[in-house]
Order: sequence, then C-alpha cells, then structure tokens
Amino acid sequence: MPICQIKTNYEMSQQYKEEFMKCVCSELSQILDKPIQAGMAMVSDEYMYMNNSSETVVFAEFRYVKDFANQEAKSVFLKNFADRMLAIFQKFTQVDPYRIYMQFTEMPRDGAWKYN
Repeated sequence: MPICQIKTNYEMSQQYKEEFMKCVCSELSQILDKPIQAGMAMVSDEYMYMNNSSETVVFAEFRYVKDFANQEAKSVFLKNFADRMLAIFQKFTQVDPYRIYMQFTEMPRDGAWKYN
C-alpha cells in the first residue's frame, strides 16, 4: 500500500484540502502504477519552524513498493517522483522549494500490506 503523510503549516480550508488530496492521490497512483484505492494519503496542520522562520513549510513522507532493474532506474524514478510531488506542493501552497523536505522509503514487498 503506497502511503503519503504530509505535514504543513499552510492553512487550508476543508474544501481546499480535499482538492489537494485528490491531486496528491491521483499523482501517486500514476507514479506508482497502483489503483487509487490501494493508496493512503494524510495531511495534517502543524506548527512548523524552519531556518528561524515560521513561513510555509512542507514535510512529506512516502512509503512505496516498487521493483527496479538497477540503481540507475531507481534514481531516475525517485527524481521524477520528487519533481512531480514538488510541483503539486508548490501549486497548492506556494511554498519556497527550499522549505520542502521529502522522505522516500522503499518497503519490501513481503512487508507491505497486500491489496486485493
């Protein structure tokens, strides 16, 4: 099960969060080649302070299962993944790209939830 957990201090209305999460889930589904029903995404409002400032910050953690032919293929995949998510975060929060931190965790297939 792909999982995306997002924390930000950018204030969003419930409707805006819904639009944001639909976009995130749709993009994750495409990136990871998984049905939308197989993924989970969360966003939470946080008090965040980075580089001596409380300006908009985004932290996102992604957990996924994927097979790669080699290390180069994995590097290309992760760059594409990061670039696409960065674009969404900037579109919805107008956050400075230097105030976004993304963590990617590849999970072993046998340790991941099985989607039926």
